[in-house]
Amino acid sequence: MASWILVPCLVSLRNEFNTLAPSRDKSSDGSIGDSAHASSSSDHNPDETGTTPYEDADNTNEVHAIDVDIDLHKSGWTMEKAVEIIVTRHRNGTDDRLQNVIYNRRIWSRSWGWTAREYTGSNPHDHHAHFSSRYTTAQESSTRPWGLLEAEDDDMATITQADFNARMDSWWLARMSPNAADNPWRRALRVAPWQQEVGRKNRSTHDVLFGDMLTMLQQLVAANPAIAGEVFATLAEDQSTEETVKVLRMALGDKAAEVGRQLAA
Repeated sequence: MASWILVPCLVSLRNEFNTLAPSRDKSSDGSIGDSAHASSSSDHNPDETGTTPYEDADNTNEVHAIDVDIDLHKSGWTMEKAVEIIVTRHRNGTDDRLQNVIYNRRIWSRSWGWTAREYTGSNPHDHHAHFSSRYTTAQESSTRPWGLLEAEDDDMATITQADFNARMDSWWLARMSPNAADNPWRRALRVAPWQQEVGRKNRSTHDVLFGDMLTMLQQLVAANPAIAGEVFATLAEDQSTEETVKVLRMALGDKAAEVGRQLAA
């Protein structure tokens, strides 16, 4: 049995690299191993006529490994990024077709949960990345997408750090805004009229006043939890200024006049 084929899942992986990076360098690409591979156990050897780490259930002479040149010639893309996408999908269970990935003196394996370890083989794999498939029928025959083209469609895959930071800021403000419709905590975050009023005052006065009010409210909690609950519920809601004043006056007692004078200052 001299002829051999590459397992379908790795054909689809190689095709996905070709679609992602049509101008990529292929000089370090490979599948079937050379004489050095043939003299030892390797996924690059055909599984029916060579020595392989595992055996599959069929009688087809298949190779279970490919090498992909690291020079993708694709703006915003490196082999590091491609390996990270593929390994992450295996680590989180999105994919399960590979057994090992080797690249730049590191190896990730299904055998130990896809964490990176130092690769000490004679070839450092710094000119190509190595991908070994599993020998189970369902995995070796599956040609579903590998996630590289999905990442290309998502411009977050090539976004700069500055743009990423700006997008995260925008995302946070949109969802954490007190008035955001999809924010489940918006009632607690909503800026009540008393907070708006305090915010318009001098910053240093505001800080002193806030500290005084916090101390008084802490004392209130200790002295009368029932009233404290009503106060906090009122402050978290968008009550009118009059309603807020009424509750605060009840809570602050003889300190209410002093607080009022500071607010009006």
